[in-house]
Amino acid sequence: MKKVCLHFKQRKLIQYDKSLLYRCPQCGLIFANKKKLNLKYLYKNYYKNELSIGKFRNGVEMVVKLFRFFRAFKVYTLSRYSQTILDVGSGRGFMLYFLKKYYHYHQLVGTQIDQRMIRFSRKKLGLKIYGKDLLKIPFKKASFDIVTVWHVLEHLKNPEKYLKKISQLLKKKGKLIIEVPNFNSWTRSLTGRYWLGLDLKYHLNFFTPQSLSYLLLNQNFKIKNVHTFSLEYSIFFSVQSVVSRLTKSDHLFFSWLQVEKFKPEIIYHLLLFLLFTPLCFLINLMLFFSKKGEILLVVAEKK
Repeated sequence: MKKVCLHFKQRKLIQYDKSLLYRCPQCGLIFANKKKLNLKYLYKNYYKNELSIGKFRNGVEMVVKLFRFFRAFKVYTLSRYSQTILDVGSGRGFMLYFLKKYYHYHQLVGTQIDQRMIRFSRKKLGLKIYGKDLLKIPFKKASFDIVTVWHVLEHLKNPEKYLKKISQLLKKKGKLIIEVPNFNSWTRSLTGRYWLGLDLKYHLNFFTPQSLSYLLLNQNFKIKNVHTFSLEYSIFFSVQSVVSRLTKSDHLFFSWLQVEKFKPEIIYHLLLFLLFTPLCFLINLMLFFSKKGEILLVVAEKK
């Protein structure tokens, strides 16, 4: 296991409005330079709608929960004989809940820094959730068969420190599953600042298949699988990015799905969604093995 890269030779990569992104020539990580950022303050209202009416509108919320069920199924198929699992940044905890209810894992734990989500996961779903940052939790080494990190790594100040800690927590040949937006995606190149995966208010890091693989190899992992298609996210990411670029707006339809107030322009955006969804679906399928898809999924195994 090598030392964590400190990005001493960071180079300016690209600028979106007032936000400047850097790339480390050593490890390849792309990041926004926000060293003084207070993450607890930043995420204070990140889950503001989730406890009252759900993060999304009722019909969409049901679809989201269905995807969490398939996420649980994916974990099960990757390691069906595992007993212990840690979900870093567990959100409301539905994936862990489905693993517990339908796949009978013996030990399921999650980490979460939002107190409302912790209370929901514990009281409503009966889960064991730690209300601290992973780096501050004294788990025993080699405690888990599986660790999952779903759309969390891009939010962390020092992602490689977390990968190092996860490597210590996994048993020998334990599995790590990571999913993040893919900075090499075809719509990021096409739509620039309108790419849905950019989210410069909350995302601190951006990954490519090459850079994430490098970071994992550096922390004693063996890469088992890499692909850039997600049934849950890919099509929507593509369509919303293209529509935002055409209308020069900030993801109006996506904001409305998250129970924002209705605006008349949404009707026009909905029509564009209907128009571009079949095309984006075909493009994403064609790019399945090209590593140019919207979402990067890496499955790695501790050596």
